[in-house]
Amino acid sequence: MNTPQHFQLIDGTFTPDQARQVLGAMLKSKIDFHSLENHSERERSGVVDHSVERLQILRALDANLKALFDSASSSGANLKVKGNIEITLVD
Repeated sequence: MNTPQHFQLIDGTFTPDQARQVLGAMLKSKIDFHSLENHSERERSGVVDHSVERLQILRALDANLKALFDSASSSGANLKVKGNIEITLVD
């Protein structure tokens, strides 16, 4: 069964502050996860793993999202957010 499963994680219209809270919490969780993974791998093997690259990407995304939220807030706009998750079993 390698058929992708799709899940609608987020689907709604949010104020900039609401979007900042929802997406910020998800992003913080991902950053914390990769920080811990990287730290654990360095402690075990002394090797920096792929988490370092992922952390750079996530931190850039965080900055871009903050700029978007600030822009929406200053213009009085709300944000339509949709977040789909696709999960596939792999060997």
